[in-house]
Amino acid sequence: MSRINPLSLGPSDFEALMVSWGYKPFVARQILTWVFHHNVTDLDQMTNLSKSIRGDLAERLTLESMADVEVVPSGDSSATKFVLTLLDGKKIECVVLHEKAYNTLCVSSQCGCPVDCKFCLTGVVGFKRNLEVHEIIAQITVVQQRGFPITNLVFMGMGEPLLNYDNVFKAIDIITSEAGFHLSKRNITVSTSGYLAGIKRLIADQRAINLAFSVGNANPVKRARIMPIEGRNSIIDVAKTLHDYQSSHNRKLTLEYTLLHGQNDSEQDIKELANLAKYLNAKVNLINLNPHIRIPFKPVSSSQMAQARDWLKKLKVPVTIRFRRGQEISAACGQLGESHLAG
Repeated sequence: MSRINPLSLGPSDFEALMVSWGYKPFVARQILTWVFHHNVTDLDQMTNLSKSIRGDLAERLTLESMADVEVVPSGDSSATKFVLTLLDGKKIECVVLHEKAYNTLCVSSQCGCPVDCKFCLTGVVGFKRNLEVHEIIAQITVVQQRGFPITNLVFMGMGEPLLNYDNVFKAIDIITSEAGFHLSKRNITVSTSGYLAGIKRLIADQRAINLAFSVGNANPVKRARIMPIEGRNSIIDVAKTLHDYQSSHNRKLTLEYTLLHGQNDSEQDIKELANLAKYLNAKVNLINLNPHIRIPFKPVSSSQMAQARDWLKKLKVPVTIRFRRGQEISAACGQLGESHLAG
């Protein structure tokens, strides 16, 4: 009999399973408390369970999701990358971003990515598979076990989260539940490259979540050159759907805009971005390209970055600049996937 990972079930389903096996519901709650409150994933360390129960459950349950964990700190202590080997030997990467008072975890939702944005290294890696619910949750457990308490999550790691909708949002439901990590939904942001079916499902499911939309270029023709997803998910349709979605709740929408030298950094490009931001009542997060030998674009200069910011401010668009962190360890935005290419 293959062992079951309770982290993929959800608290109520896990309780029901334990009851079906003849255990009291509180045994399930004890196990989940060890995992979510104490970051313990070894049944033998759950000392308030009897030795006989632990022995029986060891044959039925597994709380392991990773075969290996490699920790790669940045030189300036601003970020720590984790290279995680899954039980089937495939690798994913996640990154802890260190703030003064808290830590944000950049979570992966897929192993690789099928979207193939031309300025993202994960697209070069290609798509391997979707992550299971327990593999998404385990990223939090792994980093917390190594001394990094997490208060904020951004689904901006490897993959397009809305292409793994069921597992991503089941994981979020568990993470935000009282029986789980009990993180606030307002501290979670899900990024998308503009997958229409996923955004429409958010509307149908009445799910209110902070979204970050990776724009690339607000002009459909120019966008198609750097983001192939434009071919089946027109930015015009995406914008209309995002507008409908935002009208149903008060969560934040951010337009992520990676600046590529000579591709999307002209004044006209920025004006079209501003028009999109105003239509969606969104703020803009400017990101300078994090270069890599496998990415065929160059970053803009500091002065060009400041000019783009000033153009947006002049057009009355809220704008921030995301400064590079973890670039030297290939942990910055758009750089995840080095472990695949190195292998």
